[in-house]
Amino acid sequence: MKKIIPFFILGLLYSCQIQYDVSTRYVFEGQVQDRNGNSIENIPVEVWIYNDHDSDFIGYTETNFDGYYELVIPKPKNETDFEIKVKGSSIFSKVDYVNIFETDFLDHKVTIGQTTLVAADDISNLVITLDQINLENNITSLELTGIIADQIIWVNPPEEENYTPYYFESYHKPVAKNQTLNLNYEVRNGNTGQTAVFNETIVIDSNDLTEYTINY
Repeated sequence: MKKIIPFFILGLLYSCQIQYDVSTRYVFEGQVQDRNGNSIENIPVEVWIYNDHDSDFIGYTETNFDGYYELVIPKPKNETDFEIKVKGSSIFSKVDYVNIFETDFLDHKVTIGQTTLVAADDISNLVITLDQINLENNITSLELTGIIADQIIWVNPPEEENYTPYYFESYHKPVAKNQTLNLNYEVRNGNTGQTAVFNETIVIDSNDLTEYTINY
């Protein structure tokens, strides 16, 4: 039998801009595991709610023996932007799920599914040097696919006008050791207006530091 440990931060309901319908409940659930598929217990999980003027930390729980969590909160009246923070620990990395909207709920429930956390001793710090060999070129998009530590996962894509990525001389990302990452990036030439798309692989071994260079 699964043991569920819910805890509600109801004392925050009086705060400024966000109001709640305490007669209606929203449910968030998921399961946390390591990269080998083993369940991780006692991982803190938080739910936050945002609007244009304010934010609330509204719920807290921890994963049980099976790595499962279920968190129940009152339904907000004037906001639809939620964030789930799988906090990790001194032993494991963390994952944040952002831009969760009311349209993502099915029967008042959001099911995140499996969240993979990376053990601290299994992390390599990837440093990608961005070497601008053509001053007319700019990197307009950069994405890594693989087992990433300390992730921010956009459940719904950010709006372009509210989220503009900037890439300078280097790009840093903690990743799991002993894997091959896919690297996709776009380079736009300011003179011609043309954009080129590149796909490369990065081999991550057992070292604590991995260095890679993009010439663009």
